[in-house]
Amino acid sequence: MKKFYNGLGQLFGFLTILLYAFLFANTIFNFGVDTQILNILETVKVYAIFAVCGLAGLEFVAGKKIIALVYFILLAFVVIFSFFPEIQNQILQYVPQD
Repeated sequence: MKKFYNGLGQLFGFLTILLYAFLFANTIFNFGVDTQILNILETVKVYAIFAVCGLAGLEFVAGKKIIALVYFILLAFVVIFSFFPEIQNQILQYVPQD
């Protein structure tokens, strides 16, 4: 499994850098890309970092059961709060504030 995660991580890392390079070049040279497409690519840019870091972490914890459990819990925490920020707001309602 480690080789699989390694290969995916390398591919996602490469594609993420290509995406960043394209978006920076588009800012400088204005390729005339439609605004809707740029908005979609900006959203993909945010979540591509999560994918690369998630795959790197999966490669690290492959075969380590206890550490993998903790990692999966943390990864789920980050992904849920990233995709569903309203859940974070609901949880914060229960936290007493001064």
